[in-house]
Amino acid sequence: MTAAGHYDGAMRTAWAVLVSMLVLLAAGCGSEDLGAGQANGAELLKPGALVYWETESDPDSDQWKQVEELLGRFPDGKKWIAELKQEIESDGEVSWEDDIKPALGDRSVAAVYATSLTDVSFVGMTNSEDPDKAVALVKKLNASDEGDDAVTRVVGDWVVISDRATKIDAALKADGGPTLADADGFKAAMEELPDDALSRVYFDPAAAVDAFGGADEDTAKALRMFGLDKLDFAGAWAKARDDGAEIAGVVRGEGADKLLGSGEPYKSKFLDRVPADAFAFYSIRGEGATKQFEALRDNPLYGMAVGQVEQELGVKIEDIVALFRGEVAFFAAPGSPIPQLTLVLESDDPAQGLQSAEQLLRSLAQRGGGEVTKDGDVTTANFQGFTVNLGSIENALVLTTSKPVIEELGSGGEKLADSDRFKQALEAADTPDEYTGLLYTNLSEAIELALNWAGAADEDLPPEVSRNLEPLRSLVVWGAQDGNLATSLLFLEIE
Repeated sequence: MTAAGHYDGAMRTAWAVLVSMLVLLAAGCGSEDLGAGQANGAELLKPGALVYWETESDPDSDQWKQVEELLGRFPDGKKWIAELKQEIESDGEVSWEDDIKPALGDRSVAAVYATSLTDVSFVGMTNSEDPDKAVALVKKLNASDEGDDAVTRVVGDWVVISDRATKIDAALKADGGPTLADADGFKAAMEELPDDALSRVYFDPAAAVDAFGGADEDTAKALRMFGLDKLDFAGAWAKARDDGAEIAGVVRGEGADKLLGSGEPYKSKFLDRVPADAFAFYSIRGEGATKQFEALRDNPLYGMAVGQVEQELGVKIEDIVALFRGEVAFFAAPGSPIPQLTLVLESDDPAQGLQSAEQLLRSLAQRGGGEVTKDGDVTTANFQGFTVNLGSIENALVLTTSKPVIEELGSGGEKLADSDRFKQALEAADTPDEYTGLLYTNLSEAIELALNWAGAADEDLPPEVSRNLEPLRSLVVWGAQDGNLATSLLFLEIE
């Protein structure tokens, strides 16, 4: 085989990481052929699955080729692939070319069903072009594993795997019976997940609350506190792109804003104030956090804890939470010896906000051996060398490690919103004009600063780590909400 062929085959062994969810159960009996094949794994399954995970498993598919190409951009990409192949074949029982690759179909599926914490069924499936090869692979793994044997069942072109035949029975649909593919919630969720993704996951939160909270009221309360019982569905996907990797999640229902969304979409008011040299920026609206606090405050157990904290700090927690009701923005910019760190809090009453924040700083300084001074409108707390400055600009409070930043935020000059690098990163991540939250990091600059700081502290990173950080360009995370549908997407740009 040529070097290129070895590289090609080695990369494809990466799929074994995912296929392990099917074969690590393998400990394998024989199979039972039940008849006609199915094109969609969900068409074989009963409704009521808590989780349905569908993954592209054809090593020659566009998505796996894109994964291979992205890994090839890292200096040690080929080495990782070779090590992965060696690890997979280390026991000498199975090989990629002879055993794993022939057993795979173009799709592999995992599904979870449960009626309680002690009654959970897991099944794996793959629509192999050669079901006998898939069954033979499980048998080989069973023979090499001292654990319990896995069982397989062939249903047309699909090979179903679990640790017990009764679990396969619990998951497969009855003849002529309803299927997971026909369930309204499942269909609605899959419509929101892109068809060209490498991997897609469906989750039924309400079913999880029923299954896991039914016998334990405390567990049920904890799950309901996050609004899981009011969600129609949750889903996620992962996709390899020519400019990076995308991971996203989506939820729909009345409780959506407690998870991925947070109120109405907005555009940050502070982007036009943040200096252009900021290498990280994060913005979110605080209504969600304040709602969570209000829910916790009404809980007697948490209410008692809140009272103790207030007594210790000498500040009402409600006054502190009020500081976060509007937009909350954080950014980091180059500084020495550490980066400049700044928190900006939108406020309808900056005077009251300053009073609450200053009282908190003084209380923390008193307990931490710090010192608080005041120079004009700026309060400075020094915590044994770490300095926090508190001031205000129009309709906002500012807490920062760099006092000049307060004035810079209120003046002109180049701003992050006008930076070509910032705009390019948001465009690459398909960031909407309005969002429920936004995170941006210029990884190229952040990594360079981190390496320089580590070097100055005589703590250099190992060469194999530092050189493989070089292809990372930016990280963007955004949230969006449309009615009761909330989406959150993470995009890692790879050069």
